[in-house]
Amino acid sequence: MATENNKNNKKYCPLVKFVIKMFNPLIIKKKPCNLIIPILPTECMQQIFQNIVDQGEALYPFLLVNRYWCKNVVPFLWSRPFENLLPENRFKIMCIYLSSLDEQEQLILSSALKHYDIKLPKIQKPLFNYPILLKEFSFKNLEMIVHSFVYRWSCDHCSIKDLDEQMNIITSSLCKLFLKNSTSLRSFKLDKFLTHCDIPECNNIFDYNFNNFNNIYYNFPDLSNISKLEIDYTTTPIMKNSIQILNIISKLCKRIRILDIKIPPFTDKIPEITKGIIKIIRSQECLREFNLEGVDSEESKEIILALRTQATTLNIVKFENINLTTSSLLSLTHCTNLEILSMLNCRGLTIDDNDYSTSDKSNNIWNLIKFNLKKLHITNSPKYPMIPAQIIRASGEDSLQDLTFDVITHETINSIIQNCPNITNLTLLNYQPRQHNPLLNSLFLNLIHITHLTLQINHKNMSYENMIISGKNLPPNLEYLKLKCGFTSVQLDGLLNDCGENAKLKVLIIDFMKVLYMDLKVIMKFVKCRRTLKYLGINGRVGWGGKEMKELEVLKEKFGVHVIPWYEVDKW
Repeated sequence: MATENNKNNKKYCPLVKFVIKMFNPLIIKKKPCNLIIPILPTECMQQIFQNIVDQGEALYPFLLVNRYWCKNVVPFLWSRPFENLLPENRFKIMCIYLSSLDEQEQLILSSALKHYDIKLPKIQKPLFNYPILLKEFSFKNLEMIVHSFVYRWSCDHCSIKDLDEQMNIITSSLCKLFLKNSTSLRSFKLDKFLTHCDIPECNNIFDYNFNNFNNIYYNFPDLSNISKLEIDYTTTPIMKNSIQILNIISKLCKRIRILDIKIPPFTDKIPEITKGIIKIIRSQECLREFNLEGVDSEESKEIILALRTQATTLNIVKFENINLTTSSLLSLTHCTNLEILSMLNCRGLTIDDNDYSTSDKSNNIWNLIKFNLKKLHITNSPKYPMIPAQIIRASGEDSLQDLTFDVITHETINSIIQNCPNITNLTLLNYQPRQHNPLLNSLFLNLIHITHLTLQINHKNMSYENMIISGKNLPPNLEYLKLKCGFTSVQLDGLLNDCGENAKLKVLIIDFMKVLYMDLKVIMKFVKCRRTLKYLGINGRVGWGGKEMKELEVLKEKFGVHVIPWYEVDKW
């Protein structure tokens, strides 16, 4: 067993290798060991375990090192226990949470389930108070583990109605457990796993007098610490109890920093949902990020108007798949501290001002829309080029530094050149080399401050016969280049070889292409010639062959190039 474990160590990160090697006798052989285990401060332990988690490694082996290590690992494992949970483990985690109920709660639950011939499993009281460690609560995740439990323990002849009632009883009991004990709870997600039934009634979750909200706060004070609220009903219908809980949240949760709402555009509950969302927005003390997806124009207009109550604190706004009006954008300009605006697949914007009444008809509404953004993201925008051109113009003449867009036309390019001279980070989506290269030549000639460039080519538009872009035409001060497209080794060689003699490229990220040995030779040639590259990231390759590993080792040891691990490439 130890031999097999040593073979597996090769795939672990260096930190994990060190720990496993250090504690192999203790964990695997279970023989007496006089090894002195260093006691690091809790903050150091937490940082080490966080790095291991970020690298995709499991923490379970470290539970067995000693009690101190165990106490530091358990909070990581139980802060988000439902993530990537296998079906066979749902029943186990369910039993652990049921064992965390006190005697009275277990008695009430057992009595309610007795009618369905369900007996709770007898499990010893757990060593840790697991509910108190929960940081993220999701109705969908809870329903999934309850669903596995009910189908395993219920009678085969039970009707769908009986199964739904059993799930409702158990879900209500666990909701109370989490909401009363989860002092670490920071994220609350209102979503669904089953499409045919609602979440439990609020009376069963909160156990309160509906008209006495002071009583709610007294029983569930920790809900006031929630900083992130997600409402996601893109795949399931939103029902009465879900709408009712929106009104309760507006009373309980005043410190929400991130509000993320995803709702299907066509539902008969939209007016009620809109009222609940508006109440939540207006009740917040310091809302910083707001995301809205799937709402029609009239409802989105009311919701955006409510954002004016957060005008001094709101920093980030993201719209996706919604109908917008120019008057809604004008209303958003009251948020004076808005720095990041994202508009994905938004419809309804027009150049005229028909939706806005003004005595001076010569004063178009677009002339009144002005932001001071640092970052603007427009994708799947209207193909009528004047719309994205106007949005770019309104983003902020001197403040905008980061721009992502997909409509590359004379109108948008001219708008960038005239209104956004200080852009440093530029991402071009749906890039078509043959059509767009002349426009980019003009853009790069005028935007001398660009240091970060990302190019993405739709696979339908990729042409291996043409160079993606000539290195001679890249921005002169470019330090970061990300290529989200496929091309041949010859084309990569031409791109890097044509970079100007003064090129200062420090970071090269290659994404969505099968990097082979010849590609690494091209990169090696560039590194030898220029000696500027410090970081290389290649996405999609987990393992390398012998020749490829040798090239990467030379890059690291001889030329000081840091090869970014594949699991970190997306963060760059």
